[in-house]
Amino acid sequence: MTSLTTTSPRQTVACNIVASRLDYCNALLSGAPAATFDKRCIQRAQNNLTKVVCQSRGRTDARPLLHSIHWLPVRQRVTYKLAVLTHKVRTTATPTYFSELVQTRASPRALRSSDAPMLVVPRIHTELARRAF
Repeated sequence: MTSLTTTSPRQTVACNIVASRLDYCNALLSGAPAATFDKRCIQRAQNNLTKVVCQSRGRTDARPLLHSIHWLPVRQRVTYKLAVLTHKVRTTATPTYFSELVQTRASPRALRSSDAPMLVVPRIHTELARRAF
């Protein structure tokens, strides 16, 4: 395995082209069962990409390699990207249609958890839209 202290061309290509495809519509995968990630081979694709970036052999375990290049596994990556999107909507000037979707919940009683910024989960009737929130 080579040292990745500087960004190699392999890592640049992997991040810019392939990893962006892994992130495409990942909000729809939020809350999906683990079998969804296995059936679509998303985690397998990321593992293979990691092995290419690190120039490792085929039977090498990808988890330590993911950690060494500071990549999250797909399931945690989906959660992280959704959290970043929610944070950006709440803290920056975003279009009103985003701001209307992410609303802060007001607590009816004074509790210790009242200080925590809780979000309203809208009532949605389709399973696909429900997973997006």
